[in-house]
Amino acid sequence: MDSLNIISMNLMVLNVGYAETQHHWGERDLSSPFVRLYYAVKGRAMLHLPQGDVEVRPGYMYLVPTYVPHSYECDPGFGFYYLFVYEKYRDKTDVFDRYEFPVEVKANEATVLLFNNYCSLYPQLSLPYRSAQSFDEHQSYKAYAESWSNMAEYERLQLQGLVWILFSYFMKHSTEKASVKDDRVMLVAEYIQHNLSKDIKLKELADMAYVTPPHLTRLFKTAFGMPPLRYIIQKKVQYAQGLLLTTDMTVRDIAREIGIDDVSYFIRIFKKTIGFTPQDYRNKLR
Repeated sequence: MDSLNIISMNLMVLNVGYAETQHHWGERDLSSPFVRLYYAVKGRAMLHLPQGDVEVRPGYMYLVPTYVPHSYECDPGFGFYYLFVYEKYRDKTDVFDRYEFPVEVKANEATVLLFNNYCSLYPQLSLPYRSAQSFDEHQSYKAYAESWSNMAEYERLQLQGLVWILFSYFMKHSTEKASVKDDRVMLVAEYIQHNLSKDIKLKELADMAYVTPPHLTRLFKTAFGMPPLRYIIQKKVQYAQGLLLTTDMTVRDIAREIGIDDVSYFIRIFKKTIGFTPQDYRNKLR
């Protein structure tokens, strides 16, 4: 994926703001379709990720990619800026499939100026972080998505500019995954991403890559750690997560949107992948 394709992603800024905890605060087992970016200003917090625990330090920014299960714990008096971003339409492979990004990067004086400016310009995108209870009662992500859609074009451009500036700190230190440099694999992966509403067959994908189905399976396991059919299910479920949180579509309609006519089957694979039924997931995160 070249830089032009990255910049062309259709990003929606759901939230940007500043928060300071008054009490010990934490959340467990979070996994969402949003990129979460934090800039620690003061205090102490811990971020628990699959690759290990990270102590959050003032003066640094932290990146939690989409769909990464994580937990966090914040001490009283922990102050931080946050930016939550959603890629509205996905027709290419995920940037996090292609690149390894650092969790932590050093910020600079411009970082706090940027956050201050955008928090002042868009106070309506701030989450109610006065207490854990007020946060739990904040408006749905669907409402934030609607707020984004109602913004003027220049406002969306401004907010996307903030994303690209801050994301560039992490992109500078990213590395392309060696396992996904096979053009055949990436051709198939992009086809899958662009056709999540279809019932995609393994032989169809193998023919596209001019290899046998077993060979394509080996290539996918090397690149993504899973066979193609499991990769398809994962991408369908991820797309469904975004629809559950940012729309009022019914579970049945979402299943059809990702090419699954049997809603019971959709609920089973969603729960197996995420750990919650679609409705429970919607209730928990929105």
